[in-house]
Amino acid sequence: MSAGKPLWAVVPVKQFAAAKSRLAPVLETSERAELARLMFEDVLDALMACPDILAGVAVVTADRAAAEAARRHGARVVLAVADHGINAAIVGAVEAIDPGAEDGLMVVPSDIPQVTRNAFAQAAAAISAPRSVAIAAAAEDGGTNLYACRPARVLPPRFGPRSFEQHCRAAMAAGIGAQVLHVPELALDIDRPGDLRTFQALRSSTRTQAFLSRLRIADRLDNDRHAMRQPNGRAVAEVTS
Repeated sequence: MSAGKPLWAVVPVKQFAAAKSRLAPVLETSERAELARLMFEDVLDALMACPDILAGVAVVTADRAAAEAARRHGARVVLAVADHGINAAIVGAVEAIDPGAEDGLMVVPSDIPQVTRNAFAQAAAAISAPRSVAIAAAAEDGGTNLYACRPARVLPPRFGPRSFEQHCRAAMAAGIGAQVLHVPELALDIDRPGDLRTFQALRSSTRTQAFLSRLRIADRLDNDRHAMRQPNGRAVAEVTS
């Protein structure tokens, strides 16, 4: 249990079987599902190593395997019974936790397997004030790779397209100066084939790194890039079908 004002972490997790469709050019469906599971477990490893920072970790999901993995790690499971989107799932998790009036909230995506305790410590420090918001931006698409606030219900989450900007605007409208977290390990989320190469270059000691190495993902990415240059579009059809 954390000292001082409690801070709760929420990890929303989609169905593994439907995860990471934009990686289809280089990964089979079963491989994408396995990648999603391993990334999630890497994130859980980092979170569960922070008992002095976090009061608890809640995983909100409709995926049975994700729920089982969360329980194995000692996280609380909030079952999402209907697909009303990530923001509704987060709100449901907060209601299940029922945080105190001064408790903080940290929403952590499940696709940043390189994340470490350092990022969570910086986020916790950034929201030590009674009304505060801290946000980390995804480097490529304007998304949000970590969102923290105190109190937990001070603002509704706004995950989705260009969510970093949406979160900043919402904080400003509420009279809260959002602190931007410039933490390199929070800049990358794994959504597109190029992200796999960037992640592997980090050489992290993670399940995700080991899995991608076993798949020889660098070779696949090189082959995919070569095929995209071929004439008549035939090779393109082969790698994207």
